[in-house]
Amino acid sequence: MSEAALKKILLSALLLLLAVFSFLFLADRAAAPATHAATVGVIDEKTEDVLKLTASASLASFGVSAIPGDTATPIAGKLADFSEYFLLILCVLYSEKYLIGIIGAGVFKVLIPVACALGIVSVWHGGPLFRRLGFKLAAVGLALYLIIPISFKVSDLIYGAYRESIDTTISAAETLSDETAPLADAAGDKGLVASILDRISETATSLTDRAVDTVNRFVETLAIMIVTSCVIPLLVLLFFLWVIKQLTGIDVGAALPGPRRRPRRGKEEPES
Repeated sequence: MSEAALKKILLSALLLLLAVFSFLFLADRAAAPATHAATVGVIDEKTEDVLKLTASASLASFGVSAIPGDTATPIAGKLADFSEYFLLILCVLYSEKYLIGIIGAGVFKVLIPVACALGIVSVWHGGPLFRRLGFKLAAVGLALYLIIPISFKVSDLIYGAYRESIDTTISAAETLSDETAPLADAAGDKGLVASILDRISETATSLTDRAVDTVNRFVETLAIMIVTSCVIPLLVLLFFLWVIKQLTGIDVGAALPGPRRRPRRGKEEPES
């Protein structure tokens, strides 16, 4: 047996071993929740905060709607809208949480074994085509696998800096809802409403001003949640797509669905 044939056999065996190891062991490990405990912990922490924000916004809206005066009603509507926005962010967080394991399983059960198979084909049939295709496939798979953990690692740095502001928003909303809840129970009884306001040493104007301040706090908190849960993962995805393009020449973004330009038609000749 020639030395060249022996090298091909050894390299093919190594690639086959890597494919089997990826399919049988790495895929299960990549899909296991324990592997992504740190990332899942960050997502769970944000999920808990979003649930608290959703509940506090709904309760505050209910109480603010009972404040005497015409200005309280639109403020209560704004607070109710925040609960819908936070529910959308909650859907994004749950999607990212479950995508970690799904992408990991797909990469190591499909993409990496296929890349190894292309490498084996290139060993025996020569030519750079299959080798390059296998390398590109493996690079795309590993990039997809790393997108969510890295994006949440980056976003956690920003989220930690604003965590105190988020807690303050939740506390302010809960305090406001506790003070305005009796007003909702006494709706329609002006005398009872006046006595409740006197007991809590507040006026309808001061409660309305606090409700406006709470809305402003929710706006800031919502912006933080959107940036850390949606914008940063999207930016990391775009960065990885750029890296993939630089390493492999594959423009993944060009393959995504989007508006297509209609081909230009030549000038129509005038009818004779």
